[in-house]
Amino acid sequence: MRAAPTSEPAPRTRKPDWKPKARVVLITRLFGGGARAREVDKVSWLRSSAVKSALRAWWRAAQAHEFQSLEALHERESALFGASATFDSTGKIQGGPGALKVTTQSHLGPAPVDYKEPLSNPLNYALFPAQPMGQAAAKVAPASDQTWADIQLSSSTADLEIRKILLDSLRLWLTLGGAGARSRRGAGALAAATREEAKKLGLPETLQGLETFLRQHCQRQSVQPSLNGVFCLARTRKIFIGPLLATGEEAQKRLLSLLKDARQDRPHPTPTTWGRSRWPEADAIRLKTGRTWHHAPNRANAGLYPRSVLGLPIVVHFKTPPAEPGDHHILGALPDDTKLERYSSPILLRPVRVWQGDTAKYVPVAVFTDCTLPATARPLVTLKPEAPLNSADVVSSFAMQSHADLTLQRIENVFAHAKEFYVL
Repeated sequence: MRAAPTSEPAPRTRKPDWKPKARVVLITRLFGGGARAREVDKVSWLRSSAVKSALRAWWRAAQAHEFQSLEALHERESALFGASATFDSTGKIQGGPGALKVTTQSHLGPAPVDYKEPLSNPLNYALFPAQPMGQAAAKVAPASDQTWADIQLSSSTADLEIRKILLDSLRLWLTLGGAGARSRRGAGALAAATREEAKKLGLPETLQGLETFLRQHCQRQSVQPSLNGVFCLARTRKIFIGPLLATGEEAQKRLLSLLKDARQDRPHPTPTTWGRSRWPEADAIRLKTGRTWHHAPNRANAGLYPRSVLGLPIVVHFKTPPAEPGDHHILGALPDDTKLERYSSPILLRPVRVWQGDTAKYVPVAVFTDCTLPATARPLVTLKPEAPLNSADVVSSFAMQSHADLTLQRIENVFAHAKEFYVL
């Protein structure tokens, strides 16, 4: 006879049924987001893995300041969103998929089209800023309410606090984030399909509701020094809000026009002429080469790269080689010769859908946060970004972090003086 089992049978009670669902639509052009880089997936333009990754990032952005160390943050994040599975000394599995499961079903309305915009279109500054003449051989999906996705979250946890945290991450992503590449510049922005859908999800429905939402989630708070490299909304410096506009792309263009003006800062004495940029990077590169160029550089600009704190890499394109230098790339470098090839901009630009009655409107929102580059980071200025680090290309005299406040203030001032924008 078979021996009696040594443990009680598994409970028959059903797991808690928690499956919030959201239908979202695309309100600005989508670039990338597919399984292949720089491509829009025509079958599933919004993948489950991409949504889960986005929710993880926005949970971290909202919650990081509550943790005392990077290890504690990582442990909690892994429990919620998953981590690579390992075995401990007893053979028990550690890690795994986490508490959250995400499934998506999506439909692509208008097919992706070649991106062909004139140089004057501010969208160039978001989608293809490093391309000569603002052009790129790539396709983008047009903004359309016919491009939709159903997102479903699920979790077996009965912990109401965890459920709230996961929903808050979804709300933040649908308000300030996006799908695909260039989402910090407003590309791939998403919105609830209808006002009723927004209300069901707890998303801001009106301009006043959006202001309340931003005040709640973008409060400046202290962050532990051990988390200095982590982007989080507790580092928010300022929030700028623009006028209600008819389309998401119009709102995105309004934001990008201001950022472009701030980052170029060129005098415009007549309608057909432009002066040289007041930023020092171009002159610093001319002086670094040790050659004589068509435009004589101002020697006071030697070794100055303040725009490096606005996101890396930066490509400085000169219009008339060989009379001027070739395209230089600005990256970052640490004292141990580690390259910092990518650093996300501390400035978030986002068109947000709200409603006036039954009419959808779009609000331009700019969120400025602190620079999170390491204090020891220095500019790496090179013609060949893929080549091994050359110490001669590291500008050891320029500490990027210590110049960040002045650079961000300079950009903020442009938004502060913009007609129809106000500080929240």
